[in-house]
Amino acid sequence: MPSRESIPTESTAYAVDTKRFAFTPRKLRVVCIGAGFSGLILAHKLKHEQPLEFVDFTIYEKNPEVGGTWFENIYPGVGCDVPAHSYVFPFEPNPSWSQSYAKGPEIEEYIRSTTEKYGLKEKIVFNTRLVKSVWNEERGKWSLELNQNDTTVYDDADILINAGGILNRWKMPKIEGLNRFEGKLLHTAGWDSDYDWSGKKIAVIGNGSSGIQIVPALQPKAARIVNYIRHPTWVSVNLCPDTTRDGMGTNFVYTEEEKARFRNDPEGFLEYRKFIERSVNTVYKLMLKGSEYNQMLYTATEQLMRQRLSKNPHLIKKLIPDTAIGCRRLSPGDGYLEAMQEPNAEWCFDSIESITKTGIQTAQGEEEFDLIVCATGFDTTFIPGWEMVGRNGRQLTQDWKTTPEAYFSICCPGNPNYFMFAGPNCPIGHGSVPQMLAWTADYILQWVKKIAREDIQ
Repeated sequence: MPSRESIPTESTAYAVDTKRFAFTPRKLRVVCIGAGFSGLILAHKLKHEQPLEFVDFTIYEKNPEVGGTWFENIYPGVGCDVPAHSYVFPFEPNPSWSQSYAKGPEIEEYIRSTTEKYGLKEKIVFNTRLVKSVWNEERGKWSLELNQNDTTVYDDADILINAGGILNRWKMPKIEGLNRFEGKLLHTAGWDSDYDWSGKKIAVIGNGSSGIQIVPALQPKAARIVNYIRHPTWVSVNLCPDTTRDGMGTNFVYTEEEKARFRNDPEGFLEYRKFIERSVNTVYKLMLKGSEYNQMLYTATEQLMRQRLSKNPHLIKKLIPDTAIGCRRLSPGDGYLEAMQEPNAEWCFDSIESITKTGIQTAQGEEEFDLIVCATGFDTTFIPGWEMVGRNGRQLTQDWKTTPEAYFSICCPGNPNYFMFAGPNCPIGHGSVPQMLAWTADYILQWVKKIAREDIQ
């Protein structure tokens, strides 16, 4: 029924623009931070899948090139530990992957070539880092302060999107005397590709994913390599071993005939990709504590580690965890345990007391090194990498100091019109990460449309 209510001609509650029809989208300034997988997926959607003429869109990227974590992480051995055919843009399957588990340089080249193919750079402003974002309640906008080539610039955004990623801000260890070291000091995410480690004495601090990848790459040419670890970690075969030739997760190279078949038979290639994806999706079952699958993985990984350490049984108790698989990220490690049992390699389980001018001091004494590699991971608090002030001065540095919480891993209270990719409790280990990011982009764009059409501030 038609409403009998009369509309007040004068109101201080809201202003009515009589020149606009109801639900006519208003112009929106949408700013995205980061041009890695997340930002590029969003750019593709706005350019090719869901173009919105009322959106003024810009991506600010702190680096001079696209790629995000794959542009920044160039350390020896860097690669993807899930099958490459699952680690693709949903709109650009890649029949030309050279091997099952692709290495970093090939992934970065794939990201760059895809960006060029779809013209995704046109909305990206490079060498620009967001320094501060402040929510203006009266204007219903985010005020942005950015550093662009060492110059401060300003912008406004109706909608602010964080596509900075989880593996973005690397973290140095808090060890006394770290800056005292007079040799070469590197974090895996800040690798110096011009440095020659051949014949050097190398210390690697950490045994997470980066540490486990870099050690077997450095060991063959090192004079000596010592891996300092605080806690044991589960070192498994590569994820989705059923997709490999030997069924044991061993990486393999695709033949030219296989790659040609992928290119020339789209339906067959799609079925192969679905086979890969089904395997990737089983990771969720494997991580359910107490489940039959989790116990099966526990047994298989323990047996594998015992087998790989069989020549040095005294290491078994020190290197095999007593925690359930999934309490700490599973670390696929082709060649790690084998490399560390070579004559020029050694684990150190003692706590590091300090870094000296020439090496590392533990309770057992000091050992001198030419190179110290910090494989100590990233800031994974989900707190943005810039100063962010929300409604009524609210800040995530305080709200998320203990436990980060978000709605659908995408939105957080007290920060209107702020969306994030891969936020707290995102399904990062439940299947294809790029596909998860694409679904996140779809959800964000639903909100963009709603905000524009319903004039929400």
